[in-house]
Amino acid sequence: MNGWQRWLKAPATSGFRRFLFQVHLWLGIGFGLYVLMISITGSAIVLRTQIGTWLIQSQVENTDLPELTGAALEARISEVYTADAYTLRSFTPSTRPGRATYVVLERNGKEYTHYFDQYQGKDLGSTFPWQTQVIEWLVDLHDELLMGREGRRVNGWGGVLFMLMLVSGLLLWWQGSRRWHEGLLIRRDSPRSFMWQLHNFLGFWSLPLMLAWGLTAIYFAWPAPFDWVMDFADPDLNDFERPDGWLRLLIDLHFGRFRGLLWANILWVFLGLIPAVLIISGVVVWYRRVIRRRSV
Repeated sequence: MNGWQRWLKAPATSGFRRFLFQVHLWLGIGFGLYVLMISITGSAIVLRTQIGTWLIQSQVENTDLPELTGAALEARISEVYTADAYTLRSFTPSTRPGRATYVVLERNGKEYTHYFDQYQGKDLGSTFPWQTQVIEWLVDLHDELLMGREGRRVNGWGGVLFMLMLVSGLLLWWQGSRRWHEGLLIRRDSPRSFMWQLHNFLGFWSLPLMLAWGLTAIYFAWPAPFDWVMDFADPDLNDFERPDGWLRLLIDLHFGRFRGLLWANILWVFLGLIPAVLIISGVVVWYRRVIRRRSV
């Protein structure tokens, strides 16, 4: 039996597979906390736009009350916020129907911005509440690891290692021509543990999505090679059209952008946790197979 036949029929006996297992294992162990963090923060920020819309009240209710303007509006704003020890710095009256007045305040040398209802004469809350601040911090952590441009490059290398983990995992998923189907489903009557089945099942079916995440992470760090590929594929550089539809699709998949489809965004919150589940299930399988056996 040559090497190829061995791989097709009995890959567990292949030295190359044992090497792949070590690569996949140590990538998971050494790289696991990073993947866990990226997975959780990525899911947390999928609904970033919607959360801002839900939390920030920038619209005023339709009422029969007269609209405060000019000096009367300024006096009412000062009256409301002075009670909370704010100093009014400026305000911008609404120029669109249903839009609240934008107010800039100061307290203890720090600037705050709020929306103000010019009909009912009341505060509508901060334009940047603490919940939004937390989301923006998570965005910075996910995109740049709180390190600016350098963090984006680190994420690029993270994308490279993640792709290597995916490719090695796919090759390990192959159990041979007689058992290849074992990684497609989770069965009660399987001799394999639930965690082993879950790891293989999720790893296989989510592979295209995870490849998109890994590839776009590399693109965000180093866009120049991708631009070169698109320029090479574009025979007319003067037509202002670029063959970048595939890249825009991958970026939409990365961020879960679905143009108003809230159910799809919510689905993406859960799909974004798949790498975290894979890391956890992989560690559990490794612990049961290696650490627990050594301690017995």
